[in-house]
Amino acid sequence: MDYEPNRSYIEMRSAGMAVASLVMGIIGIVLSCCIYPAFVFGSLSIIFALLSRGGDRKTSGYGRIGLILGAIALVLGVLFLLYGILTIYVQFGGIEGYLEYLDEMLQGLGYSESPPSPSDPYSNPYVDPYSFFEGL
Repeated sequence: MDYEPNRSYIEMRSAGMAVASLVMGIIGIVLSCCIYPAFVFGSLSIIFALLSRGGDRKTSGYGRIGLILGAIALVLGVLFLLYGILTIYVQFGGIEGYLEYLDEMLQGLGYSESPPSPSDPYSNPYVDPYSFFEGL
């Protein structure tokens, strides 16, 4: 990105958008295993690449690479999402089986079988809700 005095504001803005597109594409690919950041950064990369065109109908080198990396990040995010869903169905027989497995794991760690009801804020039998006022 050269900031020459001869360059117009549109050219400098387009160069900045192209670099932002490249950076967002790289971040999207790196975080593609986390699924949701891949969608966010991949989409931002594509948007910035399209905005970097400015008034011209051609995309610079950084913008073109950012566009490609953004598309790759989106594809990788979709693939990781499908892999996660497929794994849950193959290993646990579906969402219900996965939730039962999580419940068994939590019981094994010592958590109660049912969570406290949200209507009763003082449902913890080990804590007296009025013990705060005893010291006053």
